[in-house]
Amino acid sequence: MSGMWRGAQPAPRERLLVCLDLQRGSLEAGEAPDRCVVNCRRVLAHAREADWRIVHVHTRLADAAQAKPIPGLEPLLTEAVVYRAGGSAFSSRAFRMMVAGMASCELVIIGYSVAASCLSTGLIAYDQDIAVTVVEDAICSTSLDDETREAIKALSSQMAKPFIAMKSADNLVGAPRLLRAV
Repeated sequence: MSGMWRGAQPAPRERLLVCLDLQRGSLEAGEAPDRCVVNCRRVLAHAREADWRIVHVHTRLADAAQAKPIPGLEPLLTEAVVYRAGGSAFSSRAFRMMVAGMASCELVIIGYSVAASCLSTGLIAYDQDIAVTVVEDAICSTSLDDETREAIKALSSQMAKPFIAMKSADNLVGAPRLLRAV
């Protein structure tokens, strides 16, 4: 192989973790943290350890208590917090500028409002030739009942699959380690 010319390797993409609507108002009243919240915490912790850029995209809520982040998903002082005006994170000028300022990036999306904000953010990114991965077990949809919630999530996933990479939290960050009794 020596003497053979090899093409230049493309620069690695910088990952931007997009935390959409991880606010208490996204949870139903009195709802205990579910599997989705646990996976959001795992992905956020992994992103921090791997030194990814992280942005928390919130929707403006009139009730201050509901506008607060879900416990365990609070932004650090070094992480950007932007507010979206429409259905997508791209409706925030600050978010658009952040993404435009990155040479080559991959958006990794977790959050609530899967049908509204997660799907529309992913499709707009795809339209702008930005790589997107949605962590399918770290996106949630609040709705009136579990059956409707699962139907919305399934439909959104089917619509996104031709355009957006879908991964589980385990595939993205690794399976959680189980403790063994010795």
